[in-house]
Amino acid sequence: MVAIPMKKKRRDSPNLLRALLGLYVLVSLSFWVSSFVTAWELNFHADRHVQEPFRIDARTNLTKEVNPMALAAGIPAGAKVIGINGADYSGREQWQSLMATARPGDGIDVDLILPTGNRKTVSLTLKTLPFENPHTSRAILFMRESLISGLLPLVCLLIGYWVVLAKPTMGNAWLLLVLLTFPSVIFQPDGLFSGATLLLHLTWFQLQLLLSAPALLLFGIYFPERSRIDVKLPWLKWLILGAQGIGLLIILPYEYQVYVGGGPGPLLGELGARAGQVFNYLDLVCVLLYLVLTLDKLRSASTPDARRRLRVLNTGMGIGIGSLLIVFILLPSLGVPIESSKYYWLSYTSAVLFMVAPLTLSYVVLVQRALDVRVLLQMGARYMLAKWTLYVLERVVLIVAAFKLVGPIFGKKQPHFSDFIGLLIFLGLIFSLRLGVRKRLQSWLDRRFFRESYNAERVLQELSYEVRRFTETEPLLETVARCVSETLHVDQIAMLLRRGEFFQMQQSIGIDASGVLTLPAQSSAVRYMTNSNEPALLYRDDPDAWYLMAGNAERQTLERVNAELLLPLPGRNRMMGLMALGPKRSQAAYSRADLNLLQALASQTGLALEVSELAHSLAAEAAQRERANREMEIAREVQERLFPQEMPTIPGATIAGHCRPAQGVGGDYYDVFHLGEGRVGLAVGDVSGKGISAALLMASLRASLRGITLDNPRDYATLMHKVNRLVFEASASNRYATFFFAVYDPATRRLDCVNAGHNPPLLVRGDAVMRLQADGPVVGLLPFAPYTEQTMQLAAGDLLVCYTDGISEAMTHEEEEWGEERMIGAALCMQQGSAQAVLDCILAEADRFTAGAPQHDDMTLLVLKLDA
Repeated sequence: MVAIPMKKKRRDSPNLLRALLGLYVLVSLSFWVSSFVTAWELNFHADRHVQEPFRIDARTNLTKEVNPMALAAGIPAGAKVIGINGADYSGREQWQSLMATARPGDGIDVDLILPTGNRKTVSLTLKTLPFENPHTSRAILFMRESLISGLLPLVCLLIGYWVVLAKPTMGNAWLLLVLLTFPSVIFQPDGLFSGATLLLHLTWFQLQLLLSAPALLLFGIYFPERSRIDVKLPWLKWLILGAQGIGLLIILPYEYQVYVGGGPGPLLGELGARAGQVFNYLDLVCVLLYLVLTLDKLRSASTPDARRRLRVLNTGMGIGIGSLLIVFILLPSLGVPIESSKYYWLSYTSAVLFMVAPLTLSYVVLVQRALDVRVLLQMGARYMLAKWTLYVLERVVLIVAAFKLVGPIFGKKQPHFSDFIGLLIFLGLIFSLRLGVRKRLQSWLDRRFFRESYNAERVLQELSYEVRRFTETEPLLETVARCVSETLHVDQIAMLLRRGEFFQMQQSIGIDASGVLTLPAQSSAVRYMTNSNEPALLYRDDPDAWYLMAGNAERQTLERVNAELLLPLPGRNRMMGLMALGPKRSQAAYSRADLNLLQALASQTGLALEVSELAHSLAAEAAQRERANREMEIAREVQERLFPQEMPTIPGATIAGHCRPAQGVGGDYYDVFHLGEGRVGLAVGDVSGKGISAALLMASLRASLRGITLDNPRDYATLMHKVNRLVFEASASNRYATFFFAVYDPATRRLDCVNAGHNPPLLVRGDAVMRLQADGPVVGLLPFAPYTEQTMQLAAGDLLVCYTDGISEAMTHEEEEWGEERMIGAALCMQQGSAQAVLDCILAEADRFTAGAPQHDDMTLLVLKLDA
């Protein structure tokens, strides 16, 4: 709806406008109250007031409409009034104040200049105000006057206040308020005021008379959209309004002289009379232009909604204004005495029909989307007929029950106690009708005459509970879109779900699905719904602020889905999606009941989407975890194949090794393999880190060692240097490994070894324990590193224990370390056993100490035991 724009200079301008409305309410209601009190006084207490003996022409101060009492006293028509009660005549305010305060029997002296030019003073005794309708009861007359000059203007004022209060920044609402104030001044009776009160009363009266026609013209130009005639001829309205402004500058001093200045004088009187005639013609031009503009808009309206508003407006105004014109103008001109009590029903009927006009005005201004006239009449007529039928049936039941159940009590002089049972039954019947039966009948009425709304409410409520059972997104969206479309008769629906930083269309009805349709998460509509947690209504003729701030791409998306309502689909912490609904087939706006139902459905749908997303996420995570576990199992199997599958046989010695990864795979490494000439290579390593990355570096370390030892080298320091270079080139800068390598010759019991930063292996000989300290840095950290070879002569019964720090640093639940001392103690206990026995004992003691506490590092042992 296009309205006359009101620029908001300050953020609190609606509050300022509401304050202005409060002042307007105070003045207009005061005028209405004073007019109503005047009507009451003149109809019920006419004997307190006097009859005006003559009227005084405002322009010339000449007497006119002289009644027989004044004629008999010697006051002719056309005599100039120059004084009243010894005071010079100062204007109409003086005369009307006198008439308002005088009482029957009071005398007044009037100084006149007769038409012959002679001066004359006439004394009059004022008589009681006659009752205008002697054949009509005062009560009936008062009811008629109260309805026409009291109730109808009040209802019009209240409707006008309501419209402006609802939309204070809309110019059309203020124009409507001015138009609805007009009945309160046009129907007002002659006042009983004096002094300043009279001046204020007359000022408001004149102001409303002057503003009503321009307000009607502007309303016709701007409602519901600007007229194309005004677009082509914008100067026309300014010409009319300018002429009225000039006339106002003449009317104001003219009226002042008339009321308090003793008369306007010849020049001002002539100008005032001419200005009054011009105003009448301009008012007629405003009315005619309003009709022309409105009829033209019926053909040129840019939207169906604007055309429906105009049809409703014209129909309502035709009924309301037409009823008054027929009853109060046409019928009297045809000789029908509507002032007779016999025809008062015509006045009541026209008054009721007149209310269609203000109600229509408020309807077309306030509603977001107007219904067609035919739909309004059909719904209203059917509903009112049903309501009145129920009302009459209820009253008939109560009357019959009263005669049957309560009547016997009053028909007996001394009622029996049992007679009061009927009274109790009657009271129970009233109670049941009021609270039980009426509610059920009202529900039946809604189902029967508003079946569509009733069914929509029931279906959407049921659907809001059903959607929680969906775990799949696609059937959920399809079900929700289809049910909303069928119950609310919406032909275009789009369901958009969050995909990262965009909302992408996943389901649609009646919308071209070709191409990708997205709405950014930072779009104006999404931000509005996120911040307000409310639906976003899109009425393009009167858009909200969020739509005005939307970019072109966002507007194109909303146009493509023909969105009229955007519903957020909220999850617990974020918006899961949104539902865009197009217009209803009936072109009716979405009601508050529709929005409440749709919001409940959207909330449940959003939670269902979140549950579905969570279920899919859990399923994907479970599948990924399963794949990872399977891959880890494969990696573990591959790594186990890298460890020695069978220990070589060593004359005069036994050897055993074991690696227990903290995870599926680890970075610890041990190896035992034959070299040339009966010698055996022993290797233990600990790669930094854990998991797959450490296992890969361990595999690289093994491959490097195995490759280098193929040539049966003798220089083990150089061997370690080559291993370091290969591992350095094959690993990241933050990856390295501690490494111990030894070669045992069974023939000579000689042990040659190189230690690259690894835990010192233990050599147990009797009760003595020696450590083979590191003599070089870790491998893989530096491109060049010096290593030194060590040689040791072993003896019968010697025990060599190589280990990683996962053994010595095994921890309990309280994070207490096992330590090397306990490990050495376990080794000494089984010193006389085989290498496997020693290994099993050390692992068993470590497990017993940790008591099942989870370990965070790989545990690796390699044991060489020489026979005694």
